Amino acid sequence: MSAFKALNVESDNESEDEVDDTKEIQIEDALKLYQTALKYHSEGPPSYDQASEAYKVLFASEIFKYAESLSEFRRHELYGDKLEFDNILQDDFEAGPVQLPGASDGAPNTLPQILHLSYKNYGQFLLESMQYRLQQAQAEQGHSVADAVAIRQGTEGPLRYFAEALDKDDADLDLWSRISSVAALVGSSRITRFCLEAVLDGDDEGLESILRLPGLEEGFAGHELKELAEKLQDDLSLMQAPLSSMKRKKLSRLLKTRLNPYPFAPLPSEVSKLNSSEISGRTPKQYALSPAKRDWAAVGEVILQQYMAEQSGYLDLGPGSGIQINLPPDPAREHHVSQPENDQVPTISDHGAQSNSSTSGDDKSANGIVQSQVAIPAVDRPTPEGEDSKQPEVDATEDVTMTEADADATEKEKEPELAAAPEASSAPSRKRSTDSAELPETADGGRVRSKRIRARESIVEGPGVDDAEMARQAEDMLAAFHTSDDVLFGTWIKHLEKLGVTGLTPPAQLRALYADAQPDAPINSVDSTSKAVCDMFFVMKYSPSKAAAVLLSSETVDLGGMSREAGLNAFLGYAKSGGSFNCTKPFLGDEGLSHFADTINSRWLSMKEVAFAWLETLLLPRSAAMSAASGDVKESTYLHFRWTDDLKRHVVQVIVNLDDYISQRLQDQISELNIEQLEHGTAGFSQAFEGKDMVILEMAQTLFELHLDIYSLIRHPNSGVDEATQTIQKDRLERWASMARDVITMRSCVHQAGDLDQLELRHIWASAFHISVCEDVPPEHILNCMDDLKSIFKSIGEPKIQIQNNAVMPELSVAAVDRELAKISMKGFFLKVFNHDEKDPVAVIESLEPILEPLDYMQQDIEPINDGNDRSQNEGSSTATFDEDSTSHEVHMTNPLREMRKFLDTANVSLRLSLWQRLREAYEAIDYPPKVVSCYLRSIEVITKEFCSPTYQDAQTSDRYFLLLSSLRIIDELLIKILQLVKGDDAAFDCIDYEHLQTSMKAITQFLEIMTAANVYEDLVRVQQIPTPKYDGSHNSLKFNAVLRKLHDMQMRAWILQFSLFKEGIVQNAGVFPTPDEDKYMFLRGVHYTTGLRGFCHAAGRTFLRLLKDEIVRFYDSPDGTFPDIGIELSQVLYDLYGLNTFTDPTQLIDFDSKPEVLERKTATQLLSFLMSQSQKMNTKDLPKSELKVAIDKVHGALGRPKANDDMAMNRKILNSFIKSPINPIDLFRCLEGIGTLSVKLITPSRAIAASKGWYYVMGSISLDKFRSQKRIAAGPTEDVNIAAAFFMQDLEYSTDRWETWYRLAQAYDMQLEEAVSWTAEKLNSNSLEILNFQRHAIHAYTMAVACAVRDADSSPQTIAKVSQMYEDFGNRIYSSSREPFSMHAFNLRETEQKYFSVQTIFQGEPFSPMRPFSAWKLASVLFKRAIAGNPNKWLNHYMLGKCLWKMHYADTVTRSTNKVPSYGEVVNAIVRAIDVLPKKDNRREPILEPHYKLVSIVFKLVNRKDIVPELGSEILENTSYARNIPACTDLDEWEPYILQILKALRSADKAGWHHRMTARAAHVIYDDSHEDYPVALGAKSEFTAQMFTKTMAVQVWKPENERPGRHFVYTSRYTRFFVRLLVQTGDRANLETLARRIRKKPHEFFEHAKLWGELCLAYLKLLRRMGNVPEGHEDAVFKSLNHEEFTARSTRLDQWCHANSTNPIVEVLREVVELKKLNNGLMKALLIDDLVGDAYAMLYAQVGPSLEPPQPPIPQHQAPANMMNLSSLMNIQTDGSSDSKPTFHTHGMPPQQEQQVPRPRAKGVGRRELQKKAEAAVLRPPAPAVPIPIRSPPTSARTSLANLVTMGLVPGSGSGQSSDTATPNLAVPVLPSNAPPENRLQVPLSAATSSRGEGVGASGSAPVSVPGSVHDSADDESELSELAEDDEADEDEKAKSLLPTLAAKGKTVGNWSGGKSVGADETGA
Repeated sequence: MSAFKALNVESDNESEDEVDDTKEIQIEDALKLYQTALKYHSEGPPSYDQASEAYKVLFASEIFKYAESLSEFRRHELYGDKLEFDNILQDDFEAGPVQLPGASDGAPNTLPQILHLSYKNYGQFLLESMQYRLQQAQAEQGHSVADAVAIRQGTEGPLRYFAEALDKDDADLDLWSRISSVAALVGSSRITRFCLEAVLDGDDEGLESILRLPGLEEGFAGHELKELAEKLQDDLSLMQAPLSSMKRKKLSRLLKTRLNPYPFAPLPSEVSKLNSSEISGRTPKQYALSPAKRDWAAVGEVILQQYMAEQSGYLDLGPGSGIQINLPPDPAREHHVSQPENDQVPTISDHGAQSNSSTSGDDKSANGIVQSQVAIPAVDRPTPEGEDSKQPEVDATEDVTMTEADADATEKEKEPELAAAPEASSAPSRKRSTDSAELPETADGGRVRSKRIRARESIVEGPGVDDAEMARQAEDMLAAFHTSDDVLFGTWIKHLEKLGVTGLTPPAQLRALYADAQPDAPINSVDSTSKAVCDMFFVMKYSPSKAAAVLLSSETVDLGGMSREAGLNAFLGYAKSGGSFNCTKPFLGDEGLSHFADTINSRWLSMKEVAFAWLETLLLPRSAAMSAASGDVKESTYLHFRWTDDLKRHVVQVIVNLDDYISQRLQDQISELNIEQLEHGTAGFSQAFEGKDMVILEMAQTLFELHLDIYSLIRHPNSGVDEATQTIQKDRLERWASMARDVITMRSCVHQAGDLDQLELRHIWASAFHISVCEDVPPEHILNCMDDLKSIFKSIGEPKIQIQNNAVMPELSVAAVDRELAKISMKGFFLKVFNHDEKDPVAVIESLEPILEPLDYMQQDIEPINDGNDRSQNEGSSTATFDEDSTSHEVHMTNPLREMRKFLDTANVSLRLSLWQRLREAYEAIDYPPKVVSCYLRSIEVITKEFCSPTYQDAQTSDRYFLLLSSLRIIDELLIKILQLVKGDDAAFDCIDYEHLQTSMKAITQFLEIMTAANVYEDLVRVQQIPTPKYDGSHNSLKFNAVLRKLHDMQMRAWILQFSLFKEGIVQNAGVFPTPDEDKYMFLRGVHYTTGLRGFCHAAGRTFLRLLKDEIVRFYDSPDGTFPDIGIELSQVLYDLYGLNTFTDPTQLIDFDSKPEVLERKTATQLLSFLMSQSQKMNTKDLPKSELKVAIDKVHGALGRPKANDDMAMNRKILNSFIKSPINPIDLFRCLEGIGTLSVKLITPSRAIAASKGWYYVMGSISLDKFRSQKRIAAGPTEDVNIAAAFFMQDLEYSTDRWETWYRLAQAYDMQLEEAVSWTAEKLNSNSLEILNFQRHAIHAYTMAVACAVRDADSSPQTIAKVSQMYEDFGNRIYSSSREPFSMHAFNLRETEQKYFSVQTIFQGEPFSPMRPFSAWKLASVLFKRAIAGNPNKWLNHYMLGKCLWKMHYADTVTRSTNKVPSYGEVVNAIVRAIDVLPKKDNRREPILEPHYKLVSIVFKLVNRKDIVPELGSEILENTSYARNIPACTDLDEWEPYILQILKALRSADKAGWHHRMTARAAHVIYDDSHEDYPVALGAKSEFTAQMFTKTMAVQVWKPENERPGRHFVYTSRYTRFFVRLLVQTGDRANLETLARRIRKKPHEFFEHAKLWGELCLAYLKLLRRMGNVPEGHEDAVFKSLNHEEFTARSTRLDQWCHANSTNPIVEVLREVVELKKLNNGLMKALLIDDLVGDAYAMLYAQVGPSLEPPQPPIPQHQAPANMMNLSSLMNIQTDGSSDSKPTFHTHGMPPQQEQQVPRPRAKGVGRRELQKKAEAAVLRPPAPAVPIPIRSPPTSARTSLANLVTMGLVPGSGSGQSSDTATPNLAVPVLPSNAPPENRLQVPLSAATSSRGEGVGASGSAPVSVPGSVHDSADDESELSELAEDDEADEDEKAKSLLPTLAAKGKTVGNWSGGKSVGADETGA
């Protein structure tokens, strides 16, 4: 009972997602498919193929599987009684039909519509495609009328689909009309009439009033129905309505044609015209069969296919048809095959119906079923595409088409037989070209090739390509390939000979075998694989399609299945290979084939008769084939020739499929013979059979033997043949056995010979074997039969009869009987071995191993083991032992194991392989891999031995090819299995003894020799000596490459296994290999080069390359790994495997066209040592730009980030704390003794593999060298050196005892410091902590490096050189840190570091005494001495030692303290030694002048200090070459000129001008002794200005090559101080001002810039005071008691005076001081500058002020009272009281009130700030002329501003704004239009009373004006030539005065209206 559900409650369990819309989606998808099919359908014949596929996809959709989509009949058929008829007609849709979203108006939108239209349109498509094919066939073959059978069969499909469409919608009148036309086409009057009646079948009244309807369809149907009834003489229907009521009107013929749905079909009323006699009573025709090849197998194949096609109903040749045979031409014999007399005989051609060689003929014959397809000519039977008729499934490779003239018959010929000559490998083309006909091109009426063809050939040939040159290049390439093969195999064969392996053939001899040979040429290859090698070459050359089919087969090689089913089959069918492959009889070719074809063509034979004739020719003695082969031979081809597998298969298929016909024919003939014999017997006389009668009897026996062969092969359980087929074949065998017995009996009655002849022996043998295959015969009876058979053969002399074409009885002899008896006795053993139910692997091992691997000492002791079971239990319960009963039948087996071994030696390869695989499975079951590997290797040996056996070498060419290729596939599978087991298992070869090892290595070598043939063929294709092979008639490079890849993989796996066996051989016989590792290396190297040269060393998944990499890395890391070119070989391997170019010499790289793979972390770890050694071989400058650096980066990226490690993290913290800690002087000195270490945690190498190998050190060195090798001319990124430091720190985290890492880390910090101070002094001037840290880090790193080096460094020359360089760098670091610009800051302690710990207490204070400068110099001198000890010929070490000694010698008492000072002799000796070891002069580089200058400087100071006399000084200076040409100085007075001459010589040597210290020294020499003299100062100044300071005071001090980083800025500041002193002394105020501007603009080019600037300002101020005679403190004396009102009045007049007298010295001084103040901009405290400003202004005020007369008071003017509340009046109110004028308020009609008396305030003094402003305003330059601007009707704001100006008195009309001191009338401002000319633009005047400072409201109440700007406001931004514009500005001032004379006369201040700066104008008196 359903539960109640409220409508307003929404359940949680319901969801919109659960709605099943699957059907809607499927219908929508089907609609899309329908539209696609309809689109292709509408495009016509070009798209018929696509339309057919689209319709197939449509009908495969889900909607056609619905129950409602089926027809009513089909539903009844499927569901039967379960069908609900009540619902069958109901619509399954509850809410109406499914509406498809998005469908167009014309598209079907319901399921019934889609179904109806799909069926209807597909039927229409089938009809149209059939019509198109009919038209094509008529056009090609000239037939005028279509074959009725083809039409009938072609219309079955459309009628069926039309019926399905009507089932969905029976109201479609158009469809009914179409069906009626189609039915008329096939001659069905019933269907035609039914459809016409359906058109008329409407409602009840429809039939009566049909002609009155306006539709033409109904009228046309009515008329056609009436005419049809009349032709059918259906008078009864004509007398009934509606036909009786129709008028006798006829439609016109044209109208009927237009109304006919199908123009190619007759009108419905004309259906009776298609007479049935045209279908059943056709004229017999004769058809020709065209086999693909000229041999018996091809003829049998086409006969069989034709017969099967007729039997399947696919092909109907009509009654009484005849068959002819058209053989392909035989160019070798030039035999003309007789053609049919009738040229119009259709041809049945076989295009490429080749047999599949991978399936044996016996297996195919076992099935007894041949499925083939024969396509008939289009004119006889058009096959419409898409027709869904019942046709047998057809293999595409066995498609046989019947055409009279196939245009592609010769172009698509089958590939020639594998044994054919090479010339026949390419089929001739049917194109009529002069090239193919070998005719010359002639212009005389001949056919000339087109321009396109000739141009194409010219392009292919290439411009000017010499054929001889191309041939030579090809030969060179081939020679390289062959040489590599010869070297590799030659070396390998020598190694094998050491191991005792012989009998191998060198590659050169193998190439000579198949170079010019033919596939069937005899080759003497006893115990050699030469035949297989040649076969490999020929199968690649002449049968590439077959090679590709086998090698590229998708079927996997099932080794497990081969061990059981295939093995048992091989044993049970052992007799098949017992004699057939050992037979030396020739193969049957085309002997007698032409005669057979002529015989067939001369007679009218049916298909069965032709097949029987073909069979008779093969089986009858004295047949046409035998007559053509040899007229004397009376045997049949069955006995005389060897049949190919194809021929054997076709014979078996013919006798199976035509068994009834053949048996009936023979039975009739035998019956006739029997009747004839009875008649003769009745008559009382005997008559011998004639020859023709005897052959019939022999044919019966032959067919009996063949059927016995068939049944024997299909009767075993694993044959795969069903039981019904076996039963049928058993019946056939019994019938033929009875017939043969009757024949032999009948023959024996006539034949009275005493001994048994060959035919009778064959019958007895076949009868015995027939008994053995019977199921109910006991084994004892079989053995008795065999014993009797053996006795019979012995009694007649042991004849030997070969029946090579029978697998069951290939040989009839006593030995064959013995083998059969042995097989019977061993049957139980093999059934036991190959039993699937066998679960005991140990039992299998114990049974098989003694047989497969017998031991000599065991074979004599092993006795047969009897199980006591009866032989009757052999099938199911027999054990793996021999049967006791076998001894009673003359099979005397004294040693069963030896007999079993003997049996296996003669067994076929399949059985032996199966036994080995079975043994391998048993060992796999007990999990013993070494023995599994042994079994695999034994299997390879079995296969390779088979190549040397007569079984293989005597086989047919095609059989050999297939056996070769399939064997190669099996070997490849075995190689894969072996390599999987061997990989990573050291015990894999434990079961391989020395003999086993020898045979296995020889087998694999033979396999590789076979592979070399494929390589040679590939080489020929590569050099274009032979073209690319064709596959299926066309060149397919993809398939060819796939075949090559398969062969390449095989070879590489074989070489890998060979190397593994080689290593095992070296272990087992180490005495013959004195250098085993080198032998392995040379072997691997040879394989790599040979395979890489051909471009497949990366085959088999790059396994060989990985093996080679691992082995060479192991050799490289071993102490004895110094093999020839091992580094180059490893580099090549890495390039092939990973794309890593690790070559140090790029020319050594060989591109082997290998595809690299991704580098893994494990592999990257292996390569670290090698890459590190490679990097050491390259120059450090070249390494960062080489491919090796790219490879190193890839390897480092593959390593990834190291795993997190707590110990390494702790070490990292310790290292960071150490390098940041303060520098303890004790640690610096103790490191010299090797004392110094860090307490860190020990890291094992396994936890940091890369670090343990020193990888991070290498990476850091590369990054550091990359940075150092860059030529830097400007500041740049320091990423590389930062990375280097990080790498070095990573290396030290692993171990802190690596001195080289510490040293390189110190260098990295040095480089960081150098980069920070080389390009700018910003960080130096800002006392950056970074500079301090870099120094500390470097010094700490140097300290640890020295300590570790003293302890651990070795004594090698390279190490000594590195240590010496380290001491030098450390000394430089110490000395540099002690000197400016670093000044010992790194050694000092910061405030945060001035504390130390004692137990748990922290004490504030210095933990240790910082290093003093003298100690630093002393330490540096020790370091340089050690550096000199390691490298005494480096001048820089001596030079720096001399500088350190000089600093200690020259130090003052405080600095030196109690330390011992070196003598000047030590200093001089060090410098002289530096000069001595200088490199020789080279004109290509600048000379090194530092030691020479230093010697001059030191000697000069020593003489000046009176330490030495000038004579000694001159003698010392003789050591420099620059003083030798100068006369020696003996007098102190001549000392300075002498030094100046030497300095001049040094400066002359410095042609590039890099060295600046000689110039500075010369200036000091001139100046120091007489610095008070003005001429001396000028002389020193001239030295500087000549080279160092330019006219614009630019400082040109360059950094020499050997100058320490940062020192350049120190010298720049030092020289600038000295030069400022000289400028002050010489009074050069202009240059000093320019230099001040220059220095102020370049703060980062001078060391201690702020200090330098302060010193310059002091000097500048001192110079200005001196130039202006301005005393200090004069400001206080003048303004201290001055009244403010007086100062204001006088300062205004003083300003005007200063403007007018700007050249006054004091005014100039004041101006320069003001400009200096602006230039200073707060950098230095401005107190001194302000003092000079105040003092200078005070002098002006005191000297000039009293002389200035005050102006006359202005005349008061009366004005009308103004509105006191307006803005102008309010703004004119005086508020500060600094003016006498007071505001007066007026009211309308009211007198002003009396002012209130207030006390007078205290007089105001002059403030310093106001004084400074007055002074600055006094020296302001007059304003530049105002820039006129047009007035464009200013906006409201502008008008307001102008009104305000008028109100404030700045323009005429304003009563206020008049100054109390000067009442100058304002100027009128004319307002001009905006388009006025420039000379009439507005100039806005300002009141003269406005304060020049422009701030606040002036005393006269004027509006505030902006402060006048100075021309020096932007001094910092001026260029060097900015001073050149001053004269121009002065000229502009003069012009301004002339432009506004009135304004200038009144002294007004003019402002720029456009918002610019306002400057004060000079005031002059009127």
